Amino acid sequence: MFIFYTFLLSLMPIASADTTTVDSTIGAIPPYQFAQLVDSPIPQNLVAKIKNVAQDMPKPYIDRCHTQQNLAQNIAPCTYADLKSKTTIVLFGDSHALSWFPAIEKLAIAKQWKLVSLSMSSCWPADIPAWNSTKNERMDNCEIWRTSALKRIASIKPAMVFVAGTKGFSTLEENGEVSVGQSRVQIWRDGMTRTIKTIKKSTPHVIILSDTPAAIDNPAQCMQSHVQSLMKCSHPTAEAISVTWLTEERNIAAQTGSLWINPTEWICNTDPCSLISGNYLIYRDAGHLTASFSKTLEAPLWQALSSQLNA
Repeated sequence: MFIFYTFLLSLMPIASADTTTVDSTIGAIPPYQFAQLVDSPIPQNLVAKIKNVAQDMPKPYIDRCHTQQNLAQNIAPCTYADLKSKTTIVLFGDSHALSWFPAIEKLAIAKQWKLVSLSMSSCWPADIPAWNSTKNERMDNCEIWRTSALKRIASIKPAMVFVAGTKGFSTLEENGEVSVGQSRVQIWRDGMTRTIKTIKKSTPHVIILSDTPAAIDNPAQCMQSHVQSLMKCSHPTAEAISVTWLTEERNIAAQTGSLWINPTEWICNTDPCSLISGNYLIYRDAGHLTASFSKTLEAPLWQALSSQLNA
């Protein structure tokens, strides 16, 4: 009890928090009417060079703690930040969840928490069949991995669990056919509800991180071909952001008593969505954030998190 009370004290809001920004990103989906992106050359002082952006990935890829979709799960502890801490947090989901690892690791280091990273490529957190649309086959090892990850969470009893996954998943109907349309969404709703109910038996806080806006295919290659025009490689907001899917994620959070954080405006705040933020490349491919940029999201993530936990 004392440990958890100390944990809650550590979550007091930052005095300088911009509550206007917090209110617009949590609990409601604003009508996105962004300012027009001003075209410019690609900056030359980027933190990660365009030609190397594919390697700007989170640590669990490098130390093999991230399970690849066709390989056996990693049995390493996959623990980070303060390994001696009595407060443990967990990141759980697919590779889109892993895009948040640098931000969450930075937060864990700042707060002296232990971080456990549990992720698998193309294996969303929802308790649903995983379909590999590239190989046209069911990913049985996804369900094996997910069951193992949920057992690990139950054994840890963490202070909080961050849950995230891509909106671009493929799944199956009961008859084995690939699901589409509203049926696909309903399967996801039911599966997420089961997963979150399972997690909530082990932690007081489940935080659903909404999927990030999408970029164009192969943004690095495009920027190398259009160094004088950032606009050429930017993605229209209407295509990058799915308000319909954000609504689904928000509703699941409300129905399961989870916290919901919508990071859309931290990543895209112009129309079209830029591939650059300051001197950071935002994307290493169409759906994954660069590790360098993800680290910069620690501050708004903490602002949003502390606001919700102390609401």
